[in-house]
Amino acid sequence: MAACLGAPEGGVLAAPSLRKLLEAVLAAWACGRVWLSPELLPNWGHRIEDRGGQALVLPVDLASLRPAAGAQVWLDLGAPGAPEDAVAPFMALVSADPGPLVVLLRDNDPRRARTQRLAVDRPGRVLLLRETGGTAYLLGKPELVTRLAEAAGWRPEPGPLPALAGNGGRLLVLDVDGVLIDPGRAFLDAVAGALGQLAPGMAWSDQDYLRLKRSGGFNNDFRLTAAALVQAEQGGPVTDWSPLEARVRAWEPRCEVAVRQHYRRTARLARAMVAPEQLSAVRGDLAICTGRPPGELASGFELLGFELPAVSDRAPHLRKPRPEGLIQLADAFRAERIVFVGDSLDDAAALRGARGLRPELDWCFAAVGPQRASFARAGDLQAEGLAELLENGDLP
Repeated sequence: MAACLGAPEGGVLAAPSLRKLLEAVLAAWACGRVWLSPELLPNWGHRIEDRGGQALVLPVDLASLRPAAGAQVWLDLGAPGAPEDAVAPFMALVSADPGPLVVLLRDNDPRRARTQRLAVDRPGRVLLLRETGGTAYLLGKPELVTRLAEAAGWRPEPGPLPALAGNGGRLLVLDVDGVLIDPGRAFLDAVAGALGQLAPGMAWSDQDYLRLKRSGGFNNDFRLTAAALVQAEQGGPVTDWSPLEARVRAWEPRCEVAVRQHYRRTARLARAMVAPEQLSAVRGDLAICTGRPPGELASGFELLGFELPAVSDRAPHLRKPRPEGLIQLADAFRAERIVFVGDSLDDAAALRGARGLRPELDWCFAAVGPQRASFARAGDLQAEGLAELLENGDLP
């Protein structure tokens, strides 16, 4: 199972593993000669030959490589002993027309050049594949990503990412609830209504909701509702959720149906916290990273009166506090400085996780909301809300 992260024109594709992405590459392009890093040959040589291709080992002197038009070159930059300057010889290769298809894998070493620029800025055909925290994603020119997605039968998901135009390397990423929208009692009442339907007589209060929300890991209210039910089954507060994860997931589908049903009634309690003209002064690109699933994000856009490119909670690997959503946005926009405005512990953890995985980028967290002091750290921006940050000129 895999899907485009947004429409194919966004130039990013998400999948469960590098293997799935490489299989899609073989499905999308006819196999002729495929030059491989030595460590890739044992697993992929026979698959290439099964498709009628010829698998060849890359020479030590990469500059001497002269692949013919229609060939492919797969280079594993994360393999032990991979040279730090391995990308340089491909600059000439990908400039040739038509040139080979160049597949660069695992370039996460911050000492290397920013190879995503090779993937999207240079002429020719380049696909950049990364693997981070249990998921894989691919970056490339939109037409290449579209072709690969169609060959693999993967459909794009809602929330299109932008064409990779870039804006000075600056990216402002915004959470939705608590940053762009004040949900008021919308979520509190929807969850309470769902629990009353699923577990009549269960003790539940606003403080119970806030306690779970602030504990981290329950940014999505379907999951929070499921956790509340599991906690009730356990007879009291839970301090270690890991042994109960399967039970939480088992409850989630029913909780989603119930919370959605009640949210249709309570959504009128939410209000927009910023106007489009306030965001127009931002000197950089704008995007969203939210715990809302696609359907609820669409209703949020209706309330706001505008849309932004977004990563929403449509798969476990994009669920905060995991950092993959922020990393994928940073790559899609080719950003060098990323500021993420959030109002929760999960938002802060996602930003810090992204910083740890991609230390060569300049990451900044802006903590907003009444609880900001409890999850902000030294060096973070702090303000009552997004409007204050914009007025003070603290954002890019």
